[in-house]
Amino acid sequence: MPDIMHTLKIQAPPDRVYRAITTAEGVRSWWTRDVSLDSAAGGTGEFGFYGRRFVVKIVIDALEPEARVRWRVANAAWPGDIVEFDVKPEAGHTRLAFAHRGFGEADQRYAGATTRWGVYLLSLKEYLETGKGKPNPDDIDL
Repeated sequence: MPDIMHTLKIQAPPDRVYRAITTAEGVRSWWTRDVSLDSAAGGTGEFGFYGRRFVVKIVIDALEPEARVRWRVANAAWPGDIVEFDVKPEAGHTRLAFAHRGFGEADQRYAGATTRWGVYLLSLKEYLETGKGKPNPDDIDL
């Protein structure tokens, strides 16, 4: 099964990267402004895109402060069902390893998700380094 994987070098400390992924305020700054998100393991989240024409619902499977976040997709938004963020401090910056696992095949939906995740992860980097990301609906139209 193909997985989507990205890695980014971010000029920000691990605690800021972690908060940007695990809080509604943080996610609104880089992924989508339509966010409902618990900040505890076992909690849930809901992310709306394009006037809620596309909605992702998740369950938070794992939270390791400043190190790891794992979401399990709880609706049919994507064929892939596990989203992971691994946050690692490196000399003067943070390395973010991202994976979206569980796709059955490398089809058009996989290709679209791969491209979108790349765009949004660059938005996360931009938000953390400059203070301004490009979350939906201000992202690029692909």
